[in-house]
Amino acid sequence: MQSENLSVLHPFILSWNLRNILERPSMLTPEEFCVIGTGLGEYPIDAWKPLFLETPRDGHKKDIVGRMNSAMGISLENTKWNRNRTINLPIYSHTQNYDVERLKIVIKHWHDIGFPDDVPCLALAIKCRGFYSENREAQYITVLTIWSDAVARIISLDWCEGPLEDCITPEWHIETTPLLHLKSAIEKMQDLHKNMSWNNPSFSIYTIPSCLSNGLHGKMVETSYSLWNQEWGYSNLDELKEDLDVLLHKTLDIFFKNSDEKKKLHRESKLR
Repeated sequence: MQSENLSVLHPFILSWNLRNILERPSMLTPEEFCVIGTGLGEYPIDAWKPLFLETPRDGHKKDIVGRMNSAMGISLENTKWNRNRTINLPIYSHTQNYDVERLKIVIKHWHDIGFPDDVPCLALAIKCRGFYSENREAQYITVLTIWSDAVARIISLDWCEGPLEDCITPEWHIETTPLLHLKSAIEKMQDLHKNMSWNNPSFSIYTIPSCLSNGLHGKMVETSYSLWNQEWGYSNLDELKEDLDVLLHKTLDIFFKNSDEKKKLHRESKLR
């Protein structure tokens, strides 16, 4: 590797390995693209409390307390989260300095920098939001987490408001895939969100780092989420899928030098 490429890693090595010593690790690397820590993974959901990126042992987890309280007048305990099975996500700094080539180098040397094996290097989320029976709100969020060895996992959250008199206890269901090769995970992501029948649906894309979504055509706004800093919004599914296709193939390009596999997947996606 050329020396100028190695310099790309320096802010990552400094900020990550001194993160527990300094209150603000980013001060070591001003205006540099780097990772300054990790945060407990959460879904980018509009709700009154956070819902975490947990990978349940059997692949499923749900909470229907709101439904039971309303239907039977009984009190049930809310489903507990398992901190040990929740994915941590990287916190990137100065992501406006991103370019694909630099990110490729960082991911290639992810373990050399010292990042833990269980921390993914990239993540992207797709959210569909709409209204169903009696104008209750529903959100369906799919998160793709990607590790530096091109292994990925898809975690989906199906969330909806409970009865109108009990909206603070919504129902939700989480489903996860096993670990997948990145190509297989991307194929699954391209087939999601095909049969949404809610009223007034809207769609959003989020990425970590946020600069991974540079060049998308949705309406970009800054968010209040702790890890998902930017949201790209869409008014219809076709617009979302067009940008999602671009984003997923950009992600493939980061991991695979040989573009034959990427081009094949692109052709297959056009036939769906």
